[in-house]
Amino acid sequence: MKVLHIVTQNCGGAGLAAFRLHLGLKSIGIKSKMLLLQYGLWDNDIIELKRKRDIFTRLHDKIYNKLISFEFNVYKASRPQGLEVFTDDRSVYNASKHPLVKNTDIINLHWISTMINHRHFFSDVRNRPLVWTLHDMNPFTGGCHCAGNCIKYTTGCGACPQLGSKDTNDLSRRIFKRKEKAYKGLYVRLVTPSKWLADCAQKSLLFRNYKIDVIPNGLPTSIFQKRDKKFSRGLLDLPEDKILILFGGNRITENKGLKYLIQALNLLRNRSYYSALGLVISGYCTDFIPKDIGIPVYNLGLIQEPRLLSCCYSAVDMLLIPSLQENFPNVILESFACGIPVVGFDSGGIPEMVRPGETGLLARVENVEELSEKVDWMINHSEERQQMGLNARRVVEREYSLEIEVKRYIKLYEHALQA
Repeated sequence: MKVLHIVTQNCGGAGLAAFRLHLGLKSIGIKSKMLLLQYGLWDNDIIELKRKRDIFTRLHDKIYNKLISFEFNVYKASRPQGLEVFTDDRSVYNASKHPLVKNTDIINLHWISTMINHRHFFSDVRNRPLVWTLHDMNPFTGGCHCAGNCIKYTTGCGACPQLGSKDTNDLSRRIFKRKEKAYKGLYVRLVTPSKWLADCAQKSLLFRNYKIDVIPNGLPTSIFQKRDKKFSRGLLDLPEDKILILFGGNRITENKGLKYLIQALNLLRNRSYYSALGLVISGYCTDFIPKDIGIPVYNLGLIQEPRLLSCCYSAVDMLLIPSLQENFPNVILESFACGIPVVGFDSGGIPEMVRPGETGLLARVENVEELSEKVDWMINHSEERQQMGLNARRVVEREYSLEIEVKRYIKLYEHALQA
């Protein structure tokens, strides 16, 4: 069986999940390849999608991209700050013409924004076995990737709050109508990592008539495992005598909830243990941490090497993920695999992973007082916290190993080939 994964990049949450699946398939003899625009992690079966560089192609692409940018920039002044990306359904790239697309058994789409021109691509692959793993809401919205409280994707979008628009025929509506036309009559097996995202997709106007399989992301448990805490802290130059809380984020948006983390910590300032805390940051968000937070902040930067990343998790005492709406965060999987419990909000796909009292604790969405109380409880109950970490590792081994994910996808691929 030959499988081709099409994804914009193989870093970031969606790209990393696709890359791990690709490696897992290869490990059992499946001929898996990845076609992408840019790569952060390398493998011999990764192929970069490129455009011709002649003057006519460059001129065409420049004009086409300016058109797309112009239509979006109309909303530049009205669009609220701090939102996730908003992407168009059009692209200069013509992935469907690539030889790999023509010479594969299964096409598995992942996060494809800016890489796929929906109209051209879905027209060209209409009769091919097609699986689409949804990593966020964009495939069934008019451009947003995280809809928040908006449910206009159930009726066709328009007057988009993420564009700050009151026009029912705005850009979001036009994108939605083009997607609707591109998907018409299309046979595709849809996959979501979380039940929450499957439920959202099933309610959407674009995918309500499609069968949706839930296959959680997996990860290599032999690499992501509990490392010696003292060794890990020494390797990362972290203090041995602190209670360390981890927060990770490469892009800081309102959805990532960093402000709730800061507010929750501020509520703990009067606790006797506060000076013994430390905040560990993984990613590029240190500049958003106030200087007067009152505890040391340790910036590890962006870590991609899996074994070093497992040391990062093993070095801390808990992961704090105050996101408002997430699908199936890799950081929770990685934390669990390394025996570290999680505190977060009861939102999106997070409660499918974080089981209160078993693998972590949950607070009501945006309830800073509750979030602070959960962190306080974790700090004051070290034995229970460590037991939650052991439970979390068992859950990963039982439900979220890469081997389990691969078996589920192979079964899905076989069904798609027989359809």
